[in-house]
Amino acid sequence: MFKILHLNECPVSPIESGRGEQNKLINASLGTEKVDVHLNRLMPRGPPGKLHHHTHADNVYIVKRGEGTLTVEGTSYAIREDDVVYIPAGMKHSLSNHGAEPFEIFEIYAPSGKHFDFVLHE
Repeated sequence: MFKILHLNECPVSPIESGRGEQNKLINASLGTEKVDVHLNRLMPRGPPGKLHHHTHADNVYIVKRGEGTLTVEGTSYAIREDDVVYIPAGMKHSLSNHGAEPFEIFEIYAPSGKHFDFVLHE
């Protein structure tokens, strides 16, 4: 189903452990099983993200604002505004905002829906 959404009108929900909030954009609630898109806003100096992987889903981050720390397979990277990151399915990763400013990223999973999982490594 074709849709045009307005970011400020999309549902917002808290991210676990008080890490921030998530604007849900494209997901199963719209009837898609192929892709999930959301905007994460991570709070300054918030709790770190949990190390995890997705068995079948590739992950893309597009950094909208701020700077964060992305750890992939044990190596940490600073990612900042205008960076685009591709994480293939199966790679262990986590994301944190250790900075003094909010960190905003668009996050894309494909495939999503019944093919999506979140496997913790902690």
